[in-house]
Amino acid sequence: LRVLDAMAAQDGDRVLTYRGFLARKAGRLDEGLVHYRAALARNPGNLLARSYMGQGFAEAGNLPAARAELAAIRARGGAGTRAEAALAEAIRSGRGSSY
Repeated sequence: LRVLDAMAAQDGDRVLTYRGFLARKAGRLDEGLVHYRAALARNPGNLLARSYMGQGFAEAGNLPAARAELAAIRARGGAGTRAEAALAEAIRSGRGSSY
């Protein structure tokens, strides 16, 4: 969080994506979704935000929403990317990526 706090573009989609990731991994999915949605409002093509949000949906058992994010990733040219693969695995396993 200190690294994110030090970044200049606090409302940028990159910072918002990672704030969402940290919240989700801390068990605060609803807070994470707020950050992911804000990131996507700024940059709808942010495949990482879509993947992380979809992984959160998959972890919560909301597979239709997770699949919708997977389709959005593919529609935006993300087939074959790590973002696509991580989300597809989360849909299969019910667990998001751990780093």
